[in-house]
Amino acid sequence: MDIQNNFSGLRDIFQGRYSTNISSSAPVNESKHSSIADELQNRDIKDSFTPSLEYSKILDAKDIVKGGLKDVDSFISMTQTLKKENILNSDDMIAVDFLAKESPKLDFDAFNKIIKNDNLSMEMKGLITTLVQKIEMIDYLSGGVMAA
Repeated sequence: MDIQNNFSGLRDIFQGRYSTNISSSAPVNESKHSSIADELQNRDIKDSFTPSLEYSKILDAKDIVKGGLKDVDSFISMTQTLKKENILNSDDMIAVDFLAKESPKLDFDAFNKIIKNDNLSMEMKGLITTLVQKIEMIDYLSGGVMAA
């Protein structure tokens, strides 16, 4: 089978369909379109980025998360503060309690090994996965200060 020929055939079909739709459309009022184009050219259009509230909270939490993976007390304290800031939720805190008790080390590798444990329920795996994704993102946006 020649893939190039199939692609060309499909392209011809779509081009033919596209041409049919354009030729059968209603006539275009050129003066209306040109006045809109002129108006847009005269505007000073500026692009801007407005971070979401959640993103802003995470950026502001840099001092909160510093050293958050140092020990169990730091981990729990960090996550409780993140909960108060509405960055983490109650489901995340269930996973925090589980990781604080069951993880041999407080780092992302150990957390990911726990997620792969076949003895965990699918619900607990989901809770831990969601928490780990959140705190990895927070750590990344904070410049990796959790382990510091």
